[in-house]
Amino acid sequence: TRHLLSGCDAIADVDHYRSGRTIRDMFADDLEDMLPLPRARFDAVEWVERRADREGNVEIDSNRYLAGPSWRGWTLQVGLRAFDVEIRTRDGRKVNTLPRVYGRCGRTVRNPACLLPALARKPRAWGESPIRGDFPGKLRLRIDAMDSGDRQRTLRLIARASDASGFKAATAAAEHLVEQGHGIDEASLMTLARRIAAGETPHDEPAPDLHDYDRFMRPADDRKEA
Repeated sequence: TRHLLSGCDAIADVDHYRSGRTIRDMFADDLEDMLPLPRARFDAVEWVERRADREGNVEIDSNRYLAGPSWRGWTLQVGLRAFDVEIRTRDGRKVNTLPRVYGRCGRTVRNPACLLPALARKPRAWGESPIRGDFPGKLRLRIDAMDSGDRQRTLRLIARASDASGFKAATAAAEHLVEQGHGIDEASLMTLARRIAAGETPHDEPAPDLHDYDRFMRPADDRKEA
């Protein structure tokens, strides 16, 4: 950076080939005539109004985008950008941001994280939840086997980790804990989800070899024979 700046300073002190003035002085004159930049960044977006259906979807170009079941029946503002669709309420509250699809998409575009809080409040809806299939297989089976209380606690923890690190990182961390035979507790889940979101790959922790401890606990004669 310093080398680049020093190079620019050297160029600025050179005389212009035609006017004979230094480039630095000419730039100062141009700077006085420049208009200030706008406070808001330029945003190429088209805002349209859509009414959410009974499942909480809004339709754009024959494709459905899930705002969430909490917004069913609401009239929402939808911002269309080149790569994403932003959904807001009429008073400006942010509802969701989803990737934009072109052509005709056969499935509903959704962010599983937006459904986690509602699912955590009603854990009995897990079996029919549209995001059950978005959970990794081993984690999904573990949650299937839980009673209502444990399922609610687990989904709440995953929802918190998802808010902090993203849905994929949160569910990957929870599945890793399941694979290692550990319980899904808040401290382990939040820490591991942050590591995964930062690009780390969690490593398997092999079970310790306890044979030496077994030998130590045996009587002295048995230890000699072993």
